[in-house]
Amino acid sequence: MQTSIKALILCVILCISLVTALQFGSTFIPLDQIIQALMSMADPNAKATMTDTIITDIRLPRLIYSVLTGIGLSLVGLLMQTVTRNALADPYVLGVSSGASTGAVFAIIMGGLPLLGAYNTPIFAALGAALSIILVLLCVGKSNSPVKLILIGMGMTGIFSALTMMIIYGAKHEAQVRSAMFWLLGSFAGIQWGDLPLTTIIVALFMLYIYLFNQDLDVLLLGNHEAAQMGLSVKQLQLSIVIISSIVIATLVSKVGVVGFIGLIIPHLARIIGGPKHKHTLLFSTLIGSIVMIWSDVLSRALYSPEEIPIGVLTSLLGAPLFIWIIMNRYKHNG
Repeated sequence: MQTSIKALILCVILCISLVTALQFGSTFIPLDQIIQALMSMADPNAKATMTDTIITDIRLPRLIYSVLTGIGLSLVGLLMQTVTRNALADPYVLGVSSGASTGAVFAIIMGGLPLLGAYNTPIFAALGAALSIILVLLCVGKSNSPVKLILIGMGMTGIFSALTMMIIYGAKHEAQVRSAMFWLLGSFAGIQWGDLPLTTIIVALFMLYIYLFNQDLDVLLLGNHEAAQMGLSVKQLQLSIVIISSIVIATLVSKVGVVGFIGLIIPHLARIIGGPKHKHTLLFSTLIGSIVMIWSDVLSRALYSPEEIPIGVLTSLLGAPLFIWIIMNRYKHNG
């Protein structure tokens, strides 16, 4: 099947998912009311009903943010696997999520800064992520070794994870612990329209970056030495990938917490469907990541409605078996 046909099929599935996903939540809303609510958004004189408010002010921004998260995590995972040439690399391999988790948990349990109010958690998460990536870059120095990058990232993950657990252990109230743990497992609850502009811009620029440098990224897959011989500035490209990817992850994690396995499995699926070229994996990672994240969020809301399952639990539960299946099929002839 041609690449364009595969992409078209996925686009149709994505469009259907975007509409039908709005039906699910604490209450099921029929499709005709969904369409009516979406049409009323274009009419400034329309009187909004309670159902319209649920769809346009609660479910729709959450849906859009889930799409942005699926795209961001999938593409960061793709680049991490490229820059490290490691099929097991994911968006969190550099310790960015662990740093963000430490910052967020500190804000939740220790209170952060009173003047920041409701922005305490995302701001401290972003600061923690920034601190983590700065430390990684300082430790890596001028080296362009992917192995060194991975190992230092693992070490940084261990440090910040330990700090996070120490902060949680020192919590004086059970409610703080529950809040911190729920954040660590990921959730789209509370996403509002105001959360969308910055994330949309960052994810869009990230997609543009991959598109513009897709040929350089293809060359990087050959190895650092071969890429350098072909005239590619390997260290400069690696540094830009690490910095830009870290900004994307810090932005996403600061809002929704840690969402596992999406950035690990989606690039593999994209390569299976579209091949190894980044021009194609960009497209298929975007489409598949969006679809998977949309329905993961739907399940998180619908399975135990009106209670909500942390999104990270579901993505790990669904992603781990799928990843095992991909690896078993890819290496079944290798003994």
